[in-house]
Amino acid sequence: MTDQLKVPILMYHALTPKRNSKIHPIHITTELFEQEMKWLAANDYKTITIDELLKNFHKKNKPGKYCVITFDDGYLSLYKYAMPVLKQYGFKATLYLATAATGATDFSSLKSLDPKTMPDDDRPLTWQELNEMQKHGWSIQSHSVTHADNAQLANEELMHELVESKKIIEQKLHHPVLHYAFPFGKYNASSLKLVKKAGYKTSTTVHAGLCTSKNDPYRLPRLEMNSNDTIESFIKKMETGFTSSKEKIRSVVRNTIFGNPKVKDLSKKIIKRIN
Repeated sequence: MTDQLKVPILMYHALTPKRNSKIHPIHITTELFEQEMKWLAANDYKTITIDELLKNFHKKNKPGKYCVITFDDGYLSLYKYAMPVLKQYGFKATLYLATAATGATDFSSLKSLDPKTMPDDDRPLTWQELNEMQKHGWSIQSHSVTHADNAQLANEELMHELVESKKIIEQKLHHPVLHYAFPFGKYNASSLKLVKKAGYKTSTTVHAGLCTSKNDPYRLPRLEMNSNDTIESFIKKMETGFTSSKEKIRSVVRNTIFGNPKVKDLSKKIIKRIN
């Protein structure tokens, strides 16, 4: 593996033409998204899938400029707003899909998500829409069944979330599902083992930083894109993986301490007892 290649994995959720104070910051405006995609194209970034990311880490040739564009949950706004923009630039994308809501009229089946914080005119994608997105270069992967906090589930419950979401996407869209995104980025030592046991090659978190060949494939970092971003902060994330030097220091310390998930789990137990 080469240690030279550093790849930003971008994390988006829903897009909305207009924001209001009730909408969660993770849902950004179409205008900001278009600005960010325009910058990527102008700066010669090539978009790749997670599978291609792994392959590129094994290449010995001189690396180019790559990024992975990911979306979580499965909103209609991705079909309406994101897909045309990505198509315009010839960009690929990965959608981590929470399957319980797919084809429904709302997100009420995903109990951990608050519908009041979502854009008013959004709804879950249908399988027909997902099939069309796949034809336009989208890789549809798993984000569990019900979007529950994976670190709080019993092993049997988590295995159901992992296996069933994988199974239904493969049945509906007829392609292998090998990559997983932890809902809320939450995981523990047990969930990391079960993701691998369920047949996934990678899983992504919400840890900041650029992805390199040194990263644990089951704890890949992602850069959260949100409504507080400007094109300047977006560029900084793309180039460094962090919004500030303080964030970088915190990330390095956290990854050093929690590099062993068992230490992470133990730390949480101690904190709970203190509180």
